[in-house]
Amino acid sequence: MAVSLGAVSHALFIAGVLAMIVAMYSGLSKCRGEVPWPWAGLANAALLLQFPLAHSALLTPRGGRLLSHLIPGLHGVTLATTTYATIASLQLLVLFIFWTPSGIVWWRAEGIALWMLTGAYAASWVLLMKAIFDAGTELQLGALGWLSLLARIKPQYPDMPTLGLFRHIRQPIYVAFALTLWTVPVWTPDQLVLAISYTAYCVLAPRLKERRFAFRYGDRFKHYRNSVPYMLPSSRAPKTLTMRNDLSIYNAVADQWWSDDVRWVRTLKNLVPGRLTWFDRHIEWPGKDVLDLGCAGGFMAEAMARRGANVTGIDPAAGAIEAARSHLQESSLDIRYDVGAGEALPYADFSFDVVVCVDVLEHVSDLNEVLAQVTRVLRPGGLFLFDTINRNTLAKLVMITLAEDILRLLPAGTHDPSMFIKPEELRIALHKAGLEPGSTVGLGPRGLTRRFDLTFGPIPMTTIIFMGIARKPHSVAASLRENVSCI
Repeated sequence: MAVSLGAVSHALFIAGVLAMIVAMYSGLSKCRGEVPWPWAGLANAALLLQFPLAHSALLTPRGGRLLSHLIPGLHGVTLATTTYATIASLQLLVLFIFWTPSGIVWWRAEGIALWMLTGAYAASWVLLMKAIFDAGTELQLGALGWLSLLARIKPQYPDMPTLGLFRHIRQPIYVAFALTLWTVPVWTPDQLVLAISYTAYCVLAPRLKERRFAFRYGDRFKHYRNSVPYMLPSSRAPKTLTMRNDLSIYNAVADQWWSDDVRWVRTLKNLVPGRLTWFDRHIEWPGKDVLDLGCAGGFMAEAMARRGANVTGIDPAAGAIEAARSHLQESSLDIRYDVGAGEALPYADFSFDVVVCVDVLEHVSDLNEVLAQVTRVLRPGGLFLFDTINRNTLAKLVMITLAEDILRLLPAGTHDPSMFIKPEELRIALHKAGLEPGSTVGLGPRGLTRRFDLTFGPIPMTTIIFMGIARKPHSVAASLRENVSCI
């Protein structure tokens, strides 16, 4: 059912967009409507009004309730976005097929003017597709509904768009749509009426959308509205509103950490088996005293505890620690959780056999101090198991542009690419801290779950994320003397 509805919805979307592109390119002079004049004027007016009126009405609370009941049965709410996109596509298809042309052509571009306007028209459509992409393709194209039904999950709506074109203006979709209306190479009375009417809609309709955003996002949207212009870019607008290395995200989702409702948190959970696939090769967990440095809500901590380790978890995010403690009532595991930072670990010297530190080193304010603390709390011969992100152009492209800005596998601002760490830099820092670096391996995608989430595992390439081990020698002082040349 889900795939069939998705196929119908996307087929209608493609048909509606193609009908609009072709019809406007000819100034609506080749549409198929055959209503006799003067009744054609009324028919065209009805066609013109049905799209903006229904499009806006279905976004109201009452319209949303109507959408949820258009699909009979239990799945109406889940499929609401798919239903909305299907209706909008049908409206466009009806408008641009059944419009009755006036038969009057005022001007038709020729020669270089035709080429220039055709290029501008195509660029406007590319800009519109880019704006839709930046706003969240799954939502805008209606795929969110049927994909959620297919995965048997509640739809996870994308966050308020602030990236891509939304960095420069608040309404890039409406601006791009308006541009398609005015860059056509054929001008007729029909096209002029369409352009004026729908440009007015593009200017006014977003006001209603912004009321909904103000209600939904509160101060976040007010800050965005005050910082980014409505439709015309301004040189005074900030280049970006994204705060990098934003660690507040962990507390923000603490109540949902173990619910599987938040996609990026599920991504963190899916990383755990991939990490342990490699870590398990280097250590026997039963009976080991293990510190999970940067444990967040406890995914790694619980996995290691199930392997028989005596686990202590520490993280600066108090909300995430509370979530980890609360989940112990369900898991019945014996894990100690503390609030604290890696730069000042509240444990005695030689407290642990293993320190595990994943998704942390690229976030800390003082890498050398964190590694010094790791060395201090490790027992002689103890292991340091870690992963982090390599610093290079490809890693920035994948982890920032792709994972945060486009696919939204992580919240925008999770990472600061300037804090990524090259393997050789980390090797030098480990030596300096008195640890003996060992082997490294890449960590990357290996498959998909039924919910279309990525699964992970060891990979040969260390260009993006790499895992590694280091050992505390039985004599730290000796190790420091041996490795001083590496510093």
